[in-house]
Amino acid sequence: MSSLQKSIMKNKLPPKAPRSSGTSKLAPFGGGRRKDYTPVSWKNYFEKFVDVETEGGVFRVYLSPEPDCPERPRIVTLHGGGYSGLSWALFTEEITSMIHCQVVAMDIRGHGETQAKDPDDLSIETLVKDVEQVLQKLFGALPPLLLLGHSMGGAVAVRAAHAPTLEPHVRGVAVIDVVEGTAMEALASMQSFLRSRPTHFKSIEHAIEWCVRSSQVRNVASARVSMPSQIINCETGRLATNEVENYQCESPTEPLPPPRRGDVIAEEGEGEEDGEAEGEGDGDVAHFTKPSSMGGMKYRWRVDLAHSERHWSGWFRGLSAAFLSAHAPRLLLLASLDGLDRDLTVGQMQGDAHIHHAHYTHRTLYTPHTRSTGSTATSPSGRCKVTRTYITRTIHTAHYTHRTLARRARPRPHRRADAR
Repeated sequence: MSSLQKSIMKNKLPPKAPRSSGTSKLAPFGGGRRKDYTPVSWKNYFEKFVDVETEGGVFRVYLSPEPDCPERPRIVTLHGGGYSGLSWALFTEEITSMIHCQVVAMDIRGHGETQAKDPDDLSIETLVKDVEQVLQKLFGALPPLLLLGHSMGGAVAVRAAHAPTLEPHVRGVAVIDVVEGTAMEALASMQSFLRSRPTHFKSIEHAIEWCVRSSQVRNVASARVSMPSQIINCETGRLATNEVENYQCESPTEPLPPPRRGDVIAEEGEGEEDGEAEGEGDGDVAHFTKPSSMGGMKYRWRVDLAHSERHWSGWFRGLSAAFLSAHAPRLLLLASLDGLDRDLTVGQMQGDAHIHHAHYTHRTLYTPHTRSTGSTATSPSGRCKVTRTYITRTIHTAHYTHRTLARRARPRPHRRADAR
C-alpha cells in the first residue's frame, strides 16, 4: 500500500470504486435522476396570510401560528431584493419547532403579493415606514419584536430598529450577509449579474429548476415554495402562487445527463439527507439549458430589479454605524469575515455586536436544514443549524437583557443607615 493510499485511509475517505466496465457508474446521489420541481403551496409552512392596508398600499403578510403567550417574541422577517416572504418558509417551520414564537413574513413593497401605490419607490425611508405601519396595523399594541433581514431586508431591519414607534419593542436585530463596505463595492457589478439571468420561463417547474441549478437557492424544497412568488404569468399578470393549488405537472422529461466526473466526492453534509439538489450545484449548471426570452415562455420575473438601481446605495450607506448604534442585541451572520469594514471590526473587538461566520449565508435563511438537529455549522444544504441556534440565542439574550434592565429600573427600598 502506497503512502498516498495510507493517507487516504487515515483520513477516512471512501476508497475508489472498482470499474467493471469502460463506462463509469453513477453514484446513488448523482445527477442522473429527475428531481421533483413541482411547486408547493405556502399552506404547508404558514397558518394564514393577512393583507394589511396602509397608506402605502396593501401588504401581504404570512403568519405562523400565534405563540402560547402574548409576551413571546414575533420574528419579523424581511427578505432580500427580488425574493418574497415565502423565502422564509422552511426557516419558519424550523424555528417555530424549536421555540415559542410567531414568524411574521412580509412581502416588501413591489414584491410578492403586495400591491403598493408606488411600487417603484424602494427608498430606505419608504421601506422602513412600510414596516412600521404594517406592524402597527397588524398588532395594535406591539409585542416583543425580533427583526431579521437578509441583504436589502437586513438594511431595512437595522433602520427599523431605530424607528421611534418600534425601538421600545425591538428585542433583537439579526442581519444576514450584508456589510456596508462590501455591499457598496458589489453594486458596480449588480447590473451585469441581473443581465445574466433569464428573463422568461416556460413553466413554474422550469423556473424552480433554474433557481436550484443556478444556485440562487440551493435547496429544492425551499425553491418549490418560494420561486412561484417571484414570477408572474405573462397572460394573466397574476403571481404564480395563485396557480399552485391546481397546478398540472409537466410531462416527464428525459433524465438529466450525469456530471462530467463520476468520482467527485460531495462536501460533507451536502448529500440527499440535507435536502440539497443532488448533483445540481454550481458545477452542474452547464447541463441545464438556460431559459431564453423566445416564444413559448409563459412566466417572467415579478420584480425588475434593474430599475431600482437608484435606491441601491441608499439601502447600504451608513448601515454599519446604524447597526452598531442599535439599542437592541445585535447579530450579524456573514459568509466571510474578510469583508468586515472598520466600524464592524472595531465593534466586534469591543463586544458591541455578535458577528458569526457561517458558510454560504446569502442562502442560509432560505434553505434551512429541516431534518437533523444540533448547533454546529453545516454545508450549503444545511443552512439553518447555525442560523437558528444563534437567532434562538439572540431571542433568549434579548429576553433576559430586557428582564435585567427592568429589574434594575425598579425602585429599591430605602435602606436605613443603621441597618447591618
